[in-house]
Amino acid sequence: MSLYTNTSGKDSVRNAFHTHSQGVSELLIATPFFSYHEIFDDILRLNNECLIRMIVRLGPATSPESLHKIVDQKQFQIRYFTSSKFHSKLYIFGDKVILVGSANLTVAGFQSNREICIEISHDDERFDTLLKLYNSYWIQADVLTKQRLNEYSQLYKSTNNSSGEYKFEKEIKKKFGDIFPKEGVQIDKKKVSKEKILLESYRRTYQEFLTAYKIVENIYKKDKRRQQPEEIVPLRIEIDQFFSFIREVYAKGDTWKTAPILGVAEQEKLVKEKLDVWFSQRWSYLDNTIPKHAKKINQSLSSKSHIQNSTMEEIFQALDVCHSIHDRLRFFPGGHETLKKVFTSENKLKQIQKVISYLLHGQDDFITRMGTCIFDESYSIKQIGRSAVQELLGWVNKENIPICNGRTVKALRYLGFNVVVFT
Repeated sequence: MSLYTNTSGKDSVRNAFHTHSQGVSELLIATPFFSYHEIFDDILRLNNECLIRMIVRLGPATSPESLHKIVDQKQFQIRYFTSSKFHSKLYIFGDKVILVGSANLTVAGFQSNREICIEISHDDERFDTLLKLYNSYWIQADVLTKQRLNEYSQLYKSTNNSSGEYKFEKEIKKKFGDIFPKEGVQIDKKKVSKEKILLESYRRTYQEFLTAYKIVENIYKKDKRRQQPEEIVPLRIEIDQFFSFIREVYAKGDTWKTAPILGVAEQEKLVKEKLDVWFSQRWSYLDNTIPKHAKKINQSLSSKSHIQNSTMEEIFQALDVCHSIHDRLRFFPGGHETLKKVFTSENKLKQIQKVISYLLHGQDDFITRMGTCIFDESYSIKQIGRSAVQELLGWVNKENIPICNGRTVKALRYLGFNVVVFT
């Protein structure tokens, strides 16, 4: 068991961090204070496929500038607490080593302060206990989106420098809630709605999907082959058809359930192998149907004005592009025409226009928009469930948001990604 105290370069926490980061596929970090984003430059230069999950505390010693440096990088997932009750420092290097001790992820904590960190190896009985502890933190922490980080930055500039730490911490909790780790779901003293609680859980689940998708997208881009040109079929739609190919050819029925969870290198190997098969043949649905569907749905729903001027018939025809809508036909004797009749009789046009306008063109971040349309009754459309909401936004957006439905997550699960599968 090694001990790090920062008394020399060799025994500094920084040196241990660099050493153990090499060759791991995942780095898990829990640190109340974060201001040392530069540490990741060398790590990702040597290991740019490493997934880094980090939990921080939003407070006086956590730099919004450092968070801005990494929040948009595909290798990072960031979550946060707001309470000083979150005080743990954990650095987990894949399935190899854990560092636990007093060092925050700051320059002082990693180099100059007299910190103490000990090294826990994978064969230590406490290794799995610390993994479970980290996982409990991760589940309870809130996701740091770009929008929330911008709000935190504004609060940091306006409050932290002029009013003292105590006032700043109060303002953070007022803005984001008193979020701290303990058993169960975290709820502020103020009443939090069911939709709010569900939205936070949904945001975490969706983040797992999005990270997996971006890994596949990155492999697809590196391959530099396309079935269709970008101006005809956007890459995210073509990748969705690749997932359909995986689902129909390799992950039929419930076979995806028995697929093993793979490491990053194994995932890449499997995706590349299936891409070779994918590009060795033509997928007729992608060639003959998808271009027409992409044109149809964007003609009707590409702007708020288009949506507001569309009839019930036009909107249904646009929604009918979604595979998730067709998947519901098995519940309707008489098939397509019965579904259309039920949809138009159960929904009012103004409600549909309001919900779709918000989902596709609202001001909130896109995960909030999807979550609201899934969980908030005032933003619901009959016969449009979670898969259809997520798929619809995947078809119509300018933010490169991918399609996410039942087929997609089952395909990703088959490819070795630990994503939540839903129907």
